[in-house]
Amino acid sequence: MKRSFYTLWLPTLITSIMIISLFWTMQTFLHHNLAEMLQSHKRSQELTAKIEKMVSSTLNATFLGDEKGFLKTVELSNQIHDDILLIKKDNKYNTDSLFNSYEQLYKKLISAVSYTTENRLGDARMALEEVESYSNDLQMQMSELNNYFDQREKEVEQTLFVIMILSGSLLLFIALFNGFYLIPRRVIRPLEEFAEALKGSEEKYRIVADWTYDWEYWLDVNKNIVFISPSVQRVTGYTPNEFMQNTSLLIDIIHPDDVSKWSKHVSEAHLPNRPEEDAQEVEFRVVRKDGAVIFVDHICRPVYNHDGTYMGVRVANRDITQKIAILDELKEKNRLLDTLATTDGLSALYNRRYFDEALTREVEYAKRTGNALALVMCDIDYFKLYNDAYGHQKGDKVIQQVADVLKATFSRTIDVVARYGGEEFVILLQATPPAEAYKLVELARENIVRLGIEHKESKVAPFVTMSFGVVSCIPDLLSSGDRLLAQSDKALYQSKENGRNRTTLLEC
Repeated sequence: MKRSFYTLWLPTLITSIMIISLFWTMQTFLHHNLAEMLQSHKRSQELTAKIEKMVSSTLNATFLGDEKGFLKTVELSNQIHDDILLIKKDNKYNTDSLFNSYEQLYKKLISAVSYTTENRLGDARMALEEVESYSNDLQMQMSELNNYFDQREKEVEQTLFVIMILSGSLLLFIALFNGFYLIPRRVIRPLEEFAEALKGSEEKYRIVADWTYDWEYWLDVNKNIVFISPSVQRVTGYTPNEFMQNTSLLIDIIHPDDVSKWSKHVSEAHLPNRPEEDAQEVEFRVVRKDGAVIFVDHICRPVYNHDGTYMGVRVANRDITQKIAILDELKEKNRLLDTLATTDGLSALYNRRYFDEALTREVEYAKRTGNALALVMCDIDYFKLYNDAYGHQKGDKVIQQVADVLKATFSRTIDVVARYGGEEFVILLQATPPAEAYKLVELARENIVRLGIEHKESKVAPFVTMSFGVVSCIPDLLSSGDRLLAQSDKALYQSKENGRNRTTLLEC
């Protein structure tokens, strides 16, 4: 545009200045000449009047004997002489014949006056006739001089008129040239092309804005909405006009439980001093117009113009409700997988794999803290005979009932109750002294007896019973999980050797 401006107006400006300068110079020159001609014209008219007056004075002096008239004639003659000399001095016009006619006229006037004084009236009359002839000739020359001045004045006026016509025509040509060539080519056409490109660009960005899947908007420095995409209606149920008319709607639709999270985000992220590429993100819930609750992923960044002036915040909101649901489902599935990987399917207790990991972990923890660690190993008395007599389905049910008793008795979150294999179970009791461990185990044994599950094949009692082996100690550097297992297994063996349905405690 800058180049087009210079290309368009610089030639016009230079040409106009040249025309005005030329016109002013010619007008000044012609005006000066015209002034001189008018001055000369005025002189010639005055000279003509003086000649007529001198002739009249001469006649009066000659025939009426008016000496004063003669003196006046002499005075006028001197003035005429000076005027003719002045005209001759300018050296611009042919005054030789005029001066010669004047000299002859002057001589004849002197002669006429002299003849009259001598009473030579005949000679005086002849001299006056010649005076009249020279006077007419002189007046004719003055008339020609006046005509010459009139003609020159007309020529100057015509020249001025021609100059004005040429200047006006040239300026008109420049105006038409600018109007029909330069301006359309250098201004209008680029503007039309720019407008067309701008229209295409606006259309492109309008399509992008209208078809963007995310809900986007732009807040200015005063928190007013400059732009909001049509997709807001798909996400929130509210139209863009509803948001434009009520700016607070942006906050009103936030779930009450997430308002504090939103306020904290605004105070930290909606600031003009952050880099434009520094996007801040937060997730919160929005209450739709129909009352449904959705999850939104909010990303915002500051907006600056070309000179670095802060212009507000640009925001993109994405509906992640489905994503959250999928993540929750994945979490639940992962939890189920973890449960399947660590839980015994029949008893719902931890499985042996989990127990082995927990045993190593708890032994190391007890070493670090110096707390007592108790390990309990137990199994159902004569369980094989129970399966043979009552069937495996009832045997599985017995395992489930026993597992429920163990889980209820050792219910602390730090307790680990696991099915070790078949009818055998293990229990890890963190930070449990020997006496307390023994007491809890005895409670579990008694609760199992109270179940009163019939077991006719048992050699201990007519109902299901369990034998327990307990080892409790404060592990030292030499302690290990395998060592505790071996000692608890030894305690269980002693319980079985001593008649079953009992608890044996060993301290290591």
